[in-house]
Amino acid sequence: MGYFKNEDDFDHFVEEDESYYTEEENEDLYVSKFAETQNIQWFDYDFLEYGFEDENLGIYEKFTDYSYADQWIPVIEQKINELGLETPVNAIIFANKHTIPNPVSVNDEEYALYYIGEIEYSI
Repeated sequence: MGYFKNEDDFDHFVEEDESYYTEEENEDLYVSKFAETQNIQWFDYDFLEYGFEDENLGIYEKFTDYSYADQWIPVIEQKINELGLETPVNAIIFANKHTIPNPVSVNDEEYALYYIGEIEYSI
């Protein structure tokens, strides 16, 4: 969960960088800025769900339309409260635990992204 100044910044952070596929021999490239923050050069985007929402909406209004939201929104709400996040939340990134094996929080002048742990739910 996190905060970005605007949707374009979020999209630029999380979406695949096409140059990764045209310059694959370059070992310094990452598939996205998000991948770089997680120290993973490439991962399968089929195992990732992400979105940017209006920070003024409540947690339920923001994320109800996401996959299996009815199962994980209450957990997210509890975790946000436990962490006492002072930063508004307007972005979410979900990944299968095998996609990002060692997730970390990142905080930059332009954004903040908080790893809030694993959430189990039924598919």
